[in-house]
Parts: sequence; structure tokens; C-alpha cells
Amino acid sequence: MVAVISIAALQLVNVVRTAQFNEEMVAGSLYLLAQRLRQDPDAISELSARFDADIRILPRSQGPRDEYQRDRLARGQVLVDSVNHGRTARLLHTLSDDELLEVQIDTVTEIQAQATAYMLLEDWQRSGISIEDFLARMQPHFSFPLSVVPLDSLLLSEGDHARIHFGDVLARISIEGRKAEALAKLPGRQEALRLGPIEAFNPYSWQAIAVITVIIFMMLGLGVYWVVNSFQMRLSKLEQATSRLAQGHMNARVAIHGGDPVSRLGVAFNKMAEHIQRLISIQREMVRAVSHELRTPVARIRFGMQIIEDVADDPFVSKQLSGMDSDIQELDELIDEILTYARLEEGGPLLDFQEANVADLALQVVEEASPPAHVRVSYVGMNPDDAGSAEIEPRYIHRAIQNLVGNAGRYAKSAVQVNCSIGADICRVDVEDDGSGIPEEEWNRVFTAFARLDDSRTRSSGGYGLGLSIVRRIAYWHGGRAMVGRSEALGGAKFSLIWPRRHQD
Repeated sequence: MVAVISIAALQLVNVVRTAQFNEEMVAGSLYLLAQRLRQDPDAISELSARFDADIRILPRSQGPRDEYQRDRLARGQVLVDSVNHGRTARLLHTLSDDELLEVQIDTVTEIQAQATAYMLLEDWQRSGISIEDFLARMQPHFSFPLSVVPLDSLLLSEGDHARIHFGDVLARISIEGRKAEALAKLPGRQEALRLGPIEAFNPYSWQAIAVITVIIFMMLGLGVYWVVNSFQMRLSKLEQATSRLAQGHMNARVAIHGGDPVSRLGVAFNKMAEHIQRLISIQREMVRAVSHELRTPVARIRFGMQIIEDVADDPFVSKQLSGMDSDIQELDELIDEILTYARLEEGGPLLDFQEANVADLALQVVEEASPPAHVRVSYVGMNPDDAGSAEIEPRYIHRAIQNLVGNAGRYAKSAVQVNCSIGADICRVDVEDDGSGIPEEEWNRVFTAFARLDDSRTRSSGGYGLGLSIVRRIAYWHGGRAMVGRSEALGGAKFSLIWPRRHQD
């Protein structure tokens, strides 16, 4: 397709260049004809015979109707057209404000060159100025050189020398046929008027077609590459911003340039990110405010209950107060969970990473665990003395393992196992139980804040729906992840906490 377009474009260029060449060739002759007819309109018959052409004067209304062509004629330019199905050349030139000069030539021969040379000599003799000044005045109207040359410099044959001395106009063509010139002897001088040399028209060849095709292919390829690469780079930046937003960086934005589809997509992304950031900020402020405000009335209630408990002797009242105290303790723990979750969700808690023994932390959590009486929590991981240290925030890792063990203890039938493994680059803690497990379709939802599964996550089992969410955020801020699966050893759920051994800023 590109090759076809190139050939068509080249053909069009050659047509335009041919028309321009023809117009330039006849411009000088038409100028001389127009000048002569302005001085002597009756000379039209003589000039027609001299040029072997049909010369007429037309009203401007019979000229071309095309606005572009009319404008060219108004600027004094020449139009070359064809009539009679291309057999006759039609030349148009402005004669006056109301008239056009029309010249129709069936065949272009040396007669027209001779007539042009004769008219130049005649106009020069009428002008009364030197031949050099006259030719300088005429040169702007001709596309080929006008000059005076000594006869002895022309290397004429005897026949040509005789012809030019008898007043003939001598037309010569170079051996290769690429150049032509007309010579006319100046009266009373051993010099000749030379019209030319006139370069033959040289259309672009098939080699030019090949070169143009290759250039077009290269430009097209470079253009496509530039456009695609530009779009790819901008889409890549948009993808990076989306990933950062998904990772919790609420300030992620993309730079906007122009109004193309990628830019409009970037504008939509920035608006979405701003809206999400605003909603999350409002949510966090509300959670913090509510949590902090709840602490004061809870503390007051507990203080009041202690006073009542001190003065009440009724066993029934004491029992009710004990139950209320348990509820208040649960509410206090919920507030603490909410505040912890809010801090971890704020986009960058201040974590104090330090060297610590992860296996030792896991063993400590197992020893501190207080599961239901029917559940036994055991540590089956590697020996803490052989584990080595890792860069962690001990307080938060301890909290994460504690939450996993507490969650497993609530839903286990009889056993919970904690396994810790430390590799060269990775730390891993697995907590398994022998409970009913978690359906695979719920594995992703179980880490969502306040999420409760229909079969197992009920109020009667305890918990607030935030423990696993906190585990996931702690893993995230350590550069790791939290996962859930099925325990092969115990048959219940298996929660895994995985993160890099060395902290990366």
C-alpha cells in the first residue's frame, strides 16, 4: 500500500513539475506577445503567422472559472492547459484588466524559438538602449538565460555560420539531447543573442520512487514507533501510579500532558484517587475520633462499677457486675483493636525495625496463649537458638502472631500448631488448627476488616473481625503478605505470615 501511494504521489509530483516547466518555458514569449499587442492590437495576424499558432484576445469572462487559476492570471502568471483531448496546448496570459491573451499551439517546434528571438531583437532596436541593459530588463520574464556571445566563440560550422550571417535564427541541441539554445546575430555586430541553454525536463525516475518509498517507510515506522512508545511510557506511568494506589499510597498521581485519551484517562485516575483519599481520610478521622471518645465513658463506667462492687453485698448484684465488667473489657479490647488498625491503615506507621529472633517471639506467643480449655497450643517450629535474627518491628510481629494464634484457638477443636522457619532471605510463620477450616471462596475476604463468615465467625466465638486485617497490614508494612489455606497436618485452616528477612527502605 505504501509503495502504491508513493508511486501515485510521485506521478502527481511529475505532473505538477511538468506543468510548471511548461509555464516557465513560455512565460517570456507570452510576455513579448502581450507587450506587442498592447502597442499594436492589429498585429495579431502577423504574430499568429510568425509563431505558427492561433493567437486570440478574449474577454476575461471567457477565461478559467477556477478561482485559483483566475488568481494566478491576476498576478501576471501564465497558465498552460490542453484542449482537443490533449492535442493542442492552450496558453493564457493577462493582457489587460478586461482581456486575456490566448495562444493555441498544435506542435512545439523551433519556429516559436525563432519568433521569440526576432521579437527580442526588434524590441531591443526600438528601445534605444544597449543590448546588455535590454536583456537585463527582459531576464526576469524568462526562465532561461539571455546573453550576448561573440560569434567566433560559438564554433559554428560553415553552414551554420552562413545561416546566422544571413539573419536566420540558429537552433542547436546538445549531443546528449539534454540542452538546447537559439542563436540570432546582432545587426551590425560580430556577436549573437543567445537564448539558453535550456535544460530539458527531467522527471523523477523509478530510482527516485524506490528512495521515496524507503524514506516514507522509515518516516512511517519512526512515527508509529514514537507514537506507540510515547503512549506506552505514559500508560506505564499510569500503571505505576495505580499500583502505588493499590499498595496504600493515597498520594499517588500521574502527570497530565495534552488532551489525548491517555491524558483524559490520567485526569479520571487523579480524580478517583483524590476521591478515595478524601473518603479514607474521613473514615480514619471518624474511627480515631470515635475510638478515643469511647475510652472516656468506658473508663467512667468501669470506675462506677468498681465503686458499686465495693459497697454491694448482694451475690446477684455481684454476678451482674462481673458480667458487665467482662463486657466492658471486651469493649475496651475492641477499641484497642480499632485504634491499632487505624494506625496501620494510615499509610506509614512509624516502625522501629531492629534485629530480633522471630522463633523466640513465636515461642513466647505460644507460652502466653490462653485458649479455651479444650484446645492445646503447641510450638513445632525450629529451635530459637538456631533460628538467627531478622530485621523486624518486634511489637507488631508479636501482635500479628498473637492474633493468628488467638483466631485459631477460637475455631479449633482441640489443637493449634505454630511453626516458624527462617531462610536466607525469607521469614515465615504458619499457624494451623484442626477446626472446620475456611471455604476456598472466602480466602480473600477473611482478611477484610469486620468480615465474618457465616459458619464460623459469630459473636459467640469471640473476636471483632479486625484481628486478621491487622495481621495483613503488619505483613504489608514489613514488605510481606498474609495468606490462608488448608492445613494438611491438622485438616483445618492454615494461616501464613511471610516477609523478607532484611528490611528494605
